[in-house]
Amino acid sequence: MAAPVGNQNAAKGRRWLDALNKALARYVDPARQVAAGQALDKIAQNVVAAAVKGDRDAIVEIANRLDGKPAQGITLGSDGGNPVKVSHKVEFVGSRSTPEET
Repeated sequence: MAAPVGNQNAAKGRRWLDALNKALARYVDPARQVAAGQALDKIAQNVVAAAVKGDRDAIVEIANRLDGKPAQGITLGSDGGNPVKVSHKVEFVGSRSTPEET
């Protein structure tokens, strides 16, 4: 099902992405040897360097980007004090037609 006509939710998220892309493209830091347009590459190098040194967050970030995040497991069951209850109810609603009198 598509979004209703006039829905601007996707555009709002896009504004933040566009702002980040502009900031990354313009960022310059001569002290850290980051030229315009190289900020994202420098960030990626830092993440890789941290992962190689054993930083768990950096390792997880790289794994998630390369392989995708693992699917979240959903356990359907119950614990002893809170059982899962499932019930089904079928209800027929309508009118009964009666034969027409002739």
